[in-house]
Amino acid sequence: MTPPPSASAEVTVRPCFGHAPPAPGLRTFVERYWWSEGEAGSLPRLLPGTGAELWVHWAGGVALRAPDAAGTPTPLPGAHLVCLRRAAWRLDRHGGAGGFMAVRFRAGALRHLVPVGLDELADRVVDAEDLWGATGRRLVDRVRTATGAAERIAALDRFLTGLLAEHHRPDAWLDAAVGRVYRRPAGLRIDRLAETAGVGERRLQRAFPAAVGAGPKEFQRLARFQRLARHLLREDRRDYLPAALAAGYYDQSHFVREFRRLTGERPGDLLGRGLSHFYYRPLPAGGQAGPLPTRKELP
Repeated sequence: MTPPPSASAEVTVRPCFGHAPPAPGLRTFVERYWWSEGEAGSLPRLLPGTGAELWVHWAGGVALRAPDAAGTPTPLPGAHLVCLRRAAWRLDRHGGAGGFMAVRFRAGALRHLVPVGLDELADRVVDAEDLWGATGRRLVDRVRTATGAAERIAALDRFLTGLLAEHHRPDAWLDAAVGRVYRRPAGLRIDRLAETAGVGERRLQRAFPAAVGAGPKEFQRLARFQRLARHLLREDRRDYLPAALAAGYYDQSHFVREFRRLTGERPGDLLGRGLSHFYYRPLPAGGQAGPLPTRKELP
């Protein structure tokens, strides 16, 4: 299930995996749509991080296991949202062969699409119907009755465009501050971040939890871990120390402690073993440059 090394066209499709960008008006907020089909069994581990995704199933389902993989998996709703996570999650397909389409949101963008603060959604799996009411229920119906990826993408475009019109929030400075922490977490001082944003440090500290699900310092730590884990898993790197030092970890023991605290495992248990994962090379907000197939060419 590991994604392709690059996205050189607007739409990439494999027998069990595909991805495409959203409508142009959504690309500031949504990095991509991606979908997967397969038989029952384990999915890649969902590692701790700042990322937010909405999953909508058209067949089968996904269950969440306890971090230690003990006990009976808990089936998840037909459409569910996952946000900032402070621990690793284990996921299984259930109900036979299944398929789902996911929305991957850009860092800090989800606050413009939900009626509550992200601090109410962190470390949880949230039912789309509980969050968005009848609108969320209709999305599940439309994705399940769609005849292919093009219709599912069109349904998601309409759904998200409506949410954006209803929930878009002001404070562009906050979007810029979140983006800066996410893109360059190493060595960033929170007082300097507030100064650059043109607000006081206390205001920044108060604004971050509702915007992203954690305070700025914790968000910085999770973003650093997520970006480094993505790099190491995507490159299938077992020699992690140079990248860890470049990411701002003081030394090997600092990174190992942080890795074990967040995942419950040592770096060597996950890195350099060719494991499948959920990390992709990001698509730019403006879409891909160069000649592209049209959205009408989706399967």
